[in-house]
Amino acid sequence: MPVPTRRALAAVAAACLTVAALAGCGGSAKSSAPRNVPPSSLSQDGMDMNGMNGMDGMNMNGSGDDMPGMGQPSGPKIAAATPADNGLHAGLGGYSYVADTAMLPAASAAPFTFHITGPSGKTVTRFQPYEAQLLVFYIVRSDLADFHQLTATMREDGTWTVPMPALAAGSYRTYVTFAAPDSSAGTPLSYSLSQPLTVSGNATAAPLPAGNDTVTADGYTLHLTGSPRHGTDTDLGVTVTKNGQPVKQFDRILDGYAHLTAFHSGDAAFVRALSTGRSAGGPSGAGALTAKILFPQSGTWRLFVQFDTAGAEHTAAFTVDVP
Repeated sequence: MPVPTRRALAAVAAACLTVAALAGCGGSAKSSAPRNVPPSSLSQDGMDMNGMNGMDGMNMNGSGDDMPGMGQPSGPKIAAATPADNGLHAGLGGYSYVADTAMLPAASAAPFTFHITGPSGKTVTRFQPYEAQLLVFYIVRSDLADFHQLTATMREDGTWTVPMPALAAGSYRTYVTFAAPDSSAGTPLSYSLSQPLTVSGNATAAPLPAGNDTVTADGYTLHLTGSPRHGTDTDLGVTVTKNGQPVKQFDRILDGYAHLTAFHSGDAAFVRALSTGRSAGGPSGAGALTAKILFPQSGTWRLFVQFDTAGAEHTAAFTVDVP
């Protein structure tokens, strides 16, 4: 074979290999690192496990490709550091949540900063990717009338900053959930820690709405199913309709198609539900958003359901009585 012909064939082969490699990697150099954090904050081996999340639903960036039954998160298995934990402590298992202030001004947006210290007493700067982020931040008012799940960003020194919205006066509690390798076994464990926060000014408590299984939010109607009991896993379902028609497409929010968070009336004990995807939808294709939750105690809980559809995030709230 003439030399020019061999060179041409080699060039074609190299081009094909390059195309194949790009196809195998998604054809993009976009980083899959968790949002808003420096590269050094990844887990100890530097691997971003979050890059594997969502592949079963094939919806990595809110594309709405959410076939029923295919939305279950597929990230690394992470166990709770303390089963049936209520989140009402600033430290657990050697990790502590340290807020830089215990008071904020009312009706004024302000940054809120904090850090996490580890078993060595030093500020933690490396976390196990968890729920499509390295840390999830919540704030709720003591009467459970106001709730926000906010995005925190971390600097290289381990200082986290949250852009707190303007809040009404009153007593609040802030919560962080994150995961870290267990020092004894290397198994990733999740932690839920909290700190009280006061927003200055005269506060008026709002009564908790009565128990309900159907609520509306932003023009959507949500119906909650399930029979919760404290101390045992409960399967929950949430169907969403708009103008009487079932909503069939949802974008991913954190590590699922719905993010459920509950707070206990009276002490604001915390529990987060694990999104398990969507149930089979039948002919309508309108399967319920599903989750599994473990209420650590009986009583009245306020359950906040976050979902994302049509490019916008929505939050609805149910009052749930747990025997």
